[in-house]
Amino acid sequence: MNQIISIVTTIYKAEKDLPRLLDSMMALKCPDLEFFLIDNGSPDRCGEICAEYAKKDSRFFLYSLKDNIGYIRARMLGIKECHGDYVGFCDSDDYLEPGGYDKAVQIIREEDCDLYITAHKTHFGDYIQLNIPPFKRGRYEGDAIINGILPQAFGFMKGRERLHGFMWKQIYRRDILLNNRFTLIEDIKPWEDQIINIDMIQHSERVFVDDTVIYNYFANSGSVTSSMINDFDVNDFWRRVKLLYVEKSKRAHSRVEMRANANASIYLMDLMVVNLCKNKSLASSSVVASLKNVFLGDTLANEILSLAHNSDLNYRLLFVKCCLQFRRYGLLVNVVRQKLRKVMSV
Repeated sequence: MNQIISIVTTIYKAEKDLPRLLDSMMALKCPDLEFFLIDNGSPDRCGEICAEYAKKDSRFFLYSLKDNIGYIRARMLGIKECHGDYVGFCDSDDYLEPGGYDKAVQIIREEDCDLYITAHKTHFGDYIQLNIPPFKRGRYEGDAIINGILPQAFGFMKGRERLHGFMWKQIYRRDILLNNRFTLIEDIKPWEDQIINIDMIQHSERVFVDDTVIYNYFANSGSVTSSMINDFDVNDFWRRVKLLYVEKSKRAHSRVEMRANANASIYLMDLMVVNLCKNKSLASSSVVASLKNVFLGDTLANEILSLAHNSDLNYRLLFVKCCLQFRRYGLLVNVVRQKLRKVMSV
């Protein structure tokens, strides 16, 4: 009996984009795919649309919820309730690459891998960016996983790009997720997938890295990440950054992994500073006061700043790190706002 690959999709208020996704699923040829659709209490026609597609193609399975439980809990429910030996993921406003999963299924069967990591495309309006994993294509086992792939799941280092967390560019052996009771931590969204990827890599005997595109991701203002930035709450953002850092630290077993984790946190600190500075209603003195309130006396911030390696950081991140480390908040705010003004005037 052939192994089944389930693609879990949580759906809420997506009736505009949903047909594009479902059409891309139907276009795939492999009969051993299950399109596990979760109507997450959507108040529009999403449930009806899914039911219509289920009549056309037996690979669709609709799981309906009366009330919305959030995408994280719904995704965890999908892992538990779907019927596949492997599981992939999809967001309802994106779509699958033509033929991508057909190729992925063949490779997974040939390689008998526990985790399949592959390429995706990111759509920024009319511009499309190809994203390929930062590793050579092929099968990884043992030390090649621990030393070659795992550190970059924690973050980046000089000459070693980070492995982005996005769950929809991976395909997971489902019984590893279930037997180890891996979970998505809601308090650190939108970065919850980073933790489950680290857990999965640490528990995988065989990982296959590929360059086949399986997914098309649309960067849009309605995403969880974008809404978090648009409605920016510096204290909540920093709370999530610290929780992410702590959860990754619990799983780090080497100095290299701790270093990569700290480097990734510097990137998020930079994002935090930029979003504070973007708020035109805040005077620079108020932004400085917010940074002092967040960072002064914060032991975890000091740990991150001490562990991040200067040689790993580009000029911008190194400047941010040094300003925060030496409490040059005013200088940091002035420089960032000058850069933002230049960008806005172009």
